[in-house]
Amino acid sequence: MNIRERYNIEENLNSFSINPQKPSLNQSWWFLAGIAAGLIALILFFNDLGEEMRWVIGVLLVYFFLHFLYDIQIAAKIQFTFDVRNNAVYKASPLISKKKIMNLDEAVIFVQSEMGSWYYALGAKKSQFLKNYRISEGFSSGKKSDERQDAYENLILMKIDKLLEKANSNKNN
Repeated sequence: MNIRERYNIEENLNSFSINPQKPSLNQSWWFLAGIAAGLIALILFFNDLGEEMRWVIGVLLVYFFLHFLYDIQIAAKIQFTFDVRNNAVYKASPLISKKKIMNLDEAVIFVQSEMGSWYYALGAKKSQFLKNYRISEGFSSGKKSDERQDAYENLILMKIDKLLEKANSNKNN
């Protein structure tokens, strides 16, 4: 799958849209396989487990299944649009229609890390560490991750940077 399909990229002269959570869709399906395996194990060992343990495992399986549904139905469909014409960054999801989250000329992209991996995040210049949005999949060490990172930087990040420069030059004029 190429990077355009991977991030569901839509672009024109003055705007650029991506779905940053879409690449994690494959992991969600593996997560569902794990839930199914847990359910099968619960059924097989139902009589060997105490009532409390059955309840704990059952509640965890329901929670994980709801998390899976959220990932598939909502998180994977969150879209960020960088719009130079309106000097805005929009966020759209199945639950919330297109909503302006910041001015494009205030936007800054930075690296955020968590537990051995890192990703690109988007925030407003003065509050990027208080409120920010994930705009890439997680990257780690390894050849495949480096290839995905290079593709992301060379296509997506480069285009977003150009739009940010264009918005800042429009602001100064």
